[in-house]
Amino acid sequence: MRQDTGQISDLSKLETRRELRSKRSQLSSASRHRHDKAIGRHFYQLVKSHGVDTIACYWPFDGEPDITPVYRRLMDDGRNLALPVISGGDDHTMQFHPWRVDTELGKNRYGIFEPRKTRPVSLSSLDVLMMPLVGYDHFGNRLGMGAGYYDRCLESLRNLATPLRVGVAYSIQEIDPIVTNTWDIPLHGIVNEHGWFTFVREQALANFQED
Repeated sequence: MRQDTGQISDLSKLETRRELRSKRSQLSSASRHRHDKAIGRHFYQLVKSHGVDTIACYWPFDGEPDITPVYRRLMDDGRNLALPVISGGDDHTMQFHPWRVDTELGKNRYGIFEPRKTRPVSLSSLDVLMMPLVGYDHFGNRLGMGAGYYDRCLESLRNLATPLRVGVAYSIQEIDPIVTNTWDIPLHGIVNEHGWFTFVREQALANFQED
């Protein structure tokens, strides 16, 4: 993991997001394909090794790692998957809805696919929650797009070890320590092209450590 050389302040977060999104978009097609396959492989191994049953995944957007081929493999294994569904208003709320092979998908206000004609699942029923991001630091702090959907959704689970909050990113998205706000929800671990790394915050996380 990268060593810290400073801090990312609130004032610089907007510029940091812009720089990281640009850096991510500049990955070559070959590098992106290779990294996506590696990330998918590491995530699949994480799920298999810990007997995970229910997973909240995400639909890739704006250059985020695309590991959707692994989702179909997980469905074939009998795992239960869910995708985020955001509110249509400006309250920036989000729930997770079940996603199966025959689930109708439609694009939300940002152009991201989400399930239609489904009912939300409870957060307590999830084993793993995959969290896309713009940047992350080695303390497990996450820099998102800035709308706060995940932070609002997960506030009640802040101090719990489940669902396991797994960031999904490329290693180039690791940055210097982020100055956090009181509402920010940290990650438990990160999956990038190099593997699965945990940010140990509670003893309960020992259940999710690699053997």
